[in-house]
Amino acid sequence: MQKQQGFSLIELLVVIGIIGALTAIAIPQYQKYQDKAKVTAAIATLTNMRSVVEAEIMEEGAFPQNDKKNKENLGIPDEVELTDITGVEGNMKLDVQGMPKGNQVILARNKEGKWKCTQPTDIKVNGCESKSTNKPTP
Repeated sequence: MQKQQGFSLIELLVVIGIIGALTAIAIPQYQKYQDKAKVTAAIATLTNMRSVVEAEIMEEGAFPQNDKKNKENLGIPDEVELTDITGVEGNMKLDVQGMPKGNQVILARNKEGKWKCTQPTDIKVNGCESKSTNKPTP
């Protein structure tokens, strides 16, 4: 009786099939995890700026302007875009780094002083709504 040495071709193919199946499941999950981390970082940046914007509204009576000098004085990064809508209403927008251009996290302030967050992914992130849920249904 001979001792068996090594693996048969069938055994190797089964192992490769199992690894392929696990990879097919793991890669999309990892990409979702990366997108969620990128969006969370953008939300954190904007959330930190929210108190600065609120202080500016209290002092000046208006949403801060989007000029470089004003943002520098307030400590707001250049990447953050400020949009004044009606004086006390406005938006703060930030492109999500590592995602295609146009994927933005938007923190919007209404006239009552409430903030609403929207983000570009379909993944639930820190209570921030997905842009796809804001689209009208046909």
